[in-house]
Amino acid sequence: MCFMMDPISGKKICYVQFPQRFDGIDRHDRYSNRNVVFFDINMKGLDGIQGPIYVGTGCVFRRQALYGYDAPVKKKPPRRTCNCLPKWCCCCCCRSKKKNKKSKSNDKKNNKEVTKQIYALENIEEGIEGIDNEKSSLMPQIKFEKKFGQSPVFIASTLMEDGGVPKGATTASLLKEAIHVISCGYEDKTDWGKEVGWIYGSVTEDILTGFKMHCHGWRSVYCIPKRPAFKGSAPINLSDRLHQVLRWALGSVEIFLSRHCPIWYGYGCGLKPLE
Repeated sequence: MCFMMDPISGKKICYVQFPQRFDGIDRHDRYSNRNVVFFDINMKGLDGIQGPIYVGTGCVFRRQALYGYDAPVKKKPPRRTCNCLPKWCCCCCCRSKKKNKKSKSNDKKNNKEVTKQIYALENIEEGIEGIDNEKSSLMPQIKFEKKFGQSPVFIASTLMEDGGVPKGATTASLLKEAIHVISCGYEDKTDWGKEVGWIYGSVTEDILTGFKMHCHGWRSVYCIPKRPAFKGSAPINLSDRLHQVLRWALGSVEIFLSRHCPIWYGYGCGLKPLE
């Protein structure tokens, strides 16, 4: 919570990842369940770039990132005015301003001719405006339903920054909507599994989900408290351990050979090159 509520960088954090710690590991760790190189070296290195990957457990998410929204962009500082620039630069600016005045006067003449034509078309467009307004009001609703599914209550909750329940919603209506949202066919023909929520198409859907968030410009954080925040059970025999490592390797190869390959999918997005 401290990372996500940070006034400077908290709004761009999509999730906070904790290292995996296990019970039942023998003293010699014969199956290398602790993954010291991955959790204590690689993940710390990624934390210095854009953040660690999501490993499937031991993580706290921000709702907006799971909904497929882009990370908030920092506002650029205002440009320097002529008062704070040197004199020689002001002279150049003045010359350019004179040229701009001439071009503006020519633009005004052209604009007058265009406005005459616009006034002539206004009477024709008056009858079409009512139909266009109805279509424009339906367009955002259709887009939201295509993205999140046909649940007005859930769509309204996604637009609330601090979460909560829409006004006027009763307990019975919320229960009905909850049953509708968790139904098997709710996500059909929507962006669930493609741009929203956990991303499908890979055995390691956790890595792919975190990767998509980084491509939207979000940043993750790696937190290693002295006392383990999350603990689990480690594989106790060689076959289980090999099956686990095989799944990780297969999922990474699937992502590399799919359209989500970081080489071309992350190009031009919010993903940093070193990430």
